[in-house]
Amino acid sequence: MRQITLLALLAFLSQGVTATTGNPKADKVFTKGGYFDVYLKNNCAKEIEVMVRADGSSSTSKYKAGEKTKVPVKAGYEVYVDGKLFLKFADSDSGKEINLCK
Repeated sequence: MRQITLLALLAFLSQGVTATTGNPKADKVFTKGGYFDVYLKNNCAKEIEVMVRADGSSSTSKYKAGEKTKVPVKAGYEVYVDGKLFLKFADSDSGKEINLCK
């Protein structure tokens, strides 16, 4: 029985590591190794072209001013705005809203 419990725990832990601060108002969940969602928001006054690139492939979209979209990414993926590298994602970006205009 103990071996089964240990195997179940190891299988659960291999799915990703989750950490919280313990404060429900300030908690952010960080996932290590898997996909997580970010929210890409065009806070520019004009339409922009956004490309998310990873592992030799990419996806390109046009975002109208004020548009916000949920995008699943992994750490290491890159986002380009109008052809220029804007950000390389890290696990700590999980759940964040990313404003695409500086």
